[in-house]
Amino acid sequence: MSGRDMVKIGPAWAAAVLATTVMACLIQSWQVQSGLADLGVDIPPGLAAQTAIADLLGMALPVLMVFGIAMALGFMAAGWLKPRLPLLAPIAWPLAGATAIAAALGLMHLQYQMTPLAGARGTDGFLLFCGAGALGGLIFDWLRPR
Repeated sequence: MSGRDMVKIGPAWAAAVLATTVMACLIQSWQVQSGLADLGVDIPPGLAAQTAIADLLGMALPVLMVFGIAMALGFMAAGWLKPRLPLLAPIAWPLAGATAIAAALGLMHLQYQMTPLAGARGTDGFLLFCGAGALGGLIFDWLRPR
């Protein structure tokens, strides 16, 4: 991929990473708050929203970096595989986004023996994070130059 190609797809990639990061940070906050509520902790709606915003602001930069690298690699792989696997071509970008996030979470687990993102520690959180990656892939497909 040339530098010119990277400049062309850069905005689509950035939008995909940003959307995935925002969704993942909100999922993270929701998962943690749901766990606290299950333990009987009362979280008023205003505090829940304030906490979600604080989580987003506090986590955005490291999550952007990790997901940005993962999705760049995933989209490059999908771009290479798409013409070679025509049956998967219609879902190549969302599949790449979901797989990139799954791989990033898996590598974090291997490194730390858990994922530092508490919201992704359960199966439901893992799937929701992958769904955020799939949404990022859809956004990338929608915005990328043809």
